[in-house]
Amino acid sequence: MRTLVRPLRAIGHTLLRLAALAVPLLSAVLMLLFTSEPARADGVRADTPILQNYLYTLAANTETIRHSADAGRIAVIYPELGEPYRSVFQQILSGIELTAPDRVFSIALSSPEPPEQLTDTLQKKGAAVVIALGRHGLKAASNLPATIPVVGGAVLAAPDDGPGVATLVSLTPDPRLLFRHLKQLAPSVRRVFVVYSARQNDWLIALAQKAAKAQGVELVSIETDDLRVALQRFREIVDSAEVGNDAIWLPQDTAVLDEQVVLPFVLQQAWDRSLIVFSSTLAHVRRGALFALYPDNVDMGRQLATAALELDNTPGQARTVQPLREVRLALNTRTAGHLGINLETSLKDVALLFPVR
Repeated sequence: MRTLVRPLRAIGHTLLRLAALAVPLLSAVLMLLFTSEPARADGVRADTPILQNYLYTLAANTETIRHSADAGRIAVIYPELGEPYRSVFQQILSGIELTAPDRVFSIALSSPEPPEQLTDTLQKKGAAVVIALGRHGLKAASNLPATIPVVGGAVLAAPDDGPGVATLVSLTPDPRLLFRHLKQLAPSVRRVFVVYSARQNDWLIALAQKAAKAQGVELVSIETDDLRVALQRFREIVDSAEVGNDAIWLPQDTAVLDEQVVLPFVLQQAWDRSLIVFSSTLAHVRRGALFALYPDNVDMGRQLATAALELDNTPGQARTVQPLREVRLALNTRTAGHLGINLETSLKDVALLFPVR
């Protein structure tokens, strides 16, 4: 079916371009003025209601331009939830729209929708690629035909999650960025310990090994899937770690790290021994970790849109999982002071400081 649609679409595009030659010069100039607005908005923060409303208005008034584009449209499906989740999804959506202007439409899933109904809606609107946000969005996308490629996002996911998803952008921060910030804050660190479960983070540790090596750091990875064993491994780590040379990384991993026992133990022991702990979870910085990386929602939308565009241009790619590259830095200044870290050259990169003043 798709082999027929693309030639017909190309013929339609050619006819539209020929018709456009007959448009008076004044109309062309006016159209250029109106459709150039997104370029001016591209450098502005996209997480304000004013800019979001602007984008929706622009999309509603450029129907002809959208359908005359050579490439197919990008559908974004996400669950209809209350605040603060609604604002998060809207910010992600605005980043997607900024990256692929005039090609995006969204569907908020307020209740379970029959797969055939969602498929029919997507096909009628000319969706070439789907971006599915959240667990509910991934679940809905898993029932779509294989002819509609899917990019999944806004989830903490292991590689085996999201059946049918061609590209999965996890909420897990890219290890390359974590180790880069670590070396900027604490250049003397030569070794990093991490406790993880293979089921959740095997794929991430493989990336982290390369990232650590690139920064001249040895990554000591300890695998387990039991909280009791994990607690014992952390005891051994803090007992043997060298102040200034060693650090502990806390990835997002529910199998080895809980909020009631393991996390408080690690943070307290690290404080008492002046050890560096950095994390992939923002909340850990509030509780005493030195720093963490957390999602930039608008730029996350850009990464998702880029993945969707690549998938549309080169269909049939092997399934991939990407860590999140569009992140912000949160830092605990009290912990930094306790560790004797000089922040004069680092604060310019920090988006969020704890304790909150």
